[in-house]
Amino acid sequence: MPTVILDIEGTVCPISFVKEVLFPYFVKKAPEYLDTVDFPIKPTEGLSTTLSGFPEEVTQSKDALLAHINDLVSRDIKDVNLKAFQGTVWKEGYQNGEIKAPVYPDAIDLIKSDNKVYIYSSGSIPAQVLLFKHVDVDGESKDLTSYISGYFDISTAGYKQEKASYEKITKEIGQEASELTFYSDVAGEVDAAIEAGLKAVVVVRPGNAPLASPEKYNIIHSFSVASP
Repeated sequence: MPTVILDIEGTVCPISFVKEVLFPYFVKKAPEYLDTVDFPIKPTEGLSTTLSGFPEEVTQSKDALLAHINDLVSRDIKDVNLKAFQGTVWKEGYQNGEIKAPVYPDAIDLIKSDNKVYIYSSGSIPAQVLLFKHVDVDGESKDLTSYISGYFDISTAGYKQEKASYEKITKEIGQEASELTFYSDVAGEVDAAIEAGLKAVVVVRPGNAPLASPEKYNIIHSFSVASP
């Protein structure tokens, strides 16, 4: 059975979903969540524990922390604490029906196929699970999590443009690197996966950043032509 590892943003769903739906929803809702904790933040329980991971100098007041968070979001910084907080906020949106994930139909077909599927994204694992639990299929929210064998994020595997991250994932999955195929829209991630011995493919979707050297890569525009 072929084994595939899928990126999310720009690979199985449009980049615009993250930039135009998830990020704005988080920025809008974050102040409400910060109103529920006491400052300066101490790692007590629940949300306070998550927020206490931010630098101490920005956890002294709501205004300082909110400014720091908004700065990270605006620069799309892959910060572990930010990703954890985003997952907490997005959970509300998914559960109340405000957010449904527009996963590409060809990606849905791949996930539901006989392939063994893993997800590797900068977003936290809870956020990944929420996304695949609330996939928009003809306006209805569908749960695809039963088709997914496992999830990796930057807190469990490491950063996505580092060879060691893919070596760790390979070890966790328990297969030879050459038996795994990684799909991503980011050339640097594909480079790191190849360096670790995986097969890797660049996925080109509408709205994705253009590749500097497309001739270097195996490229697909749809999973309907993919063969792990």
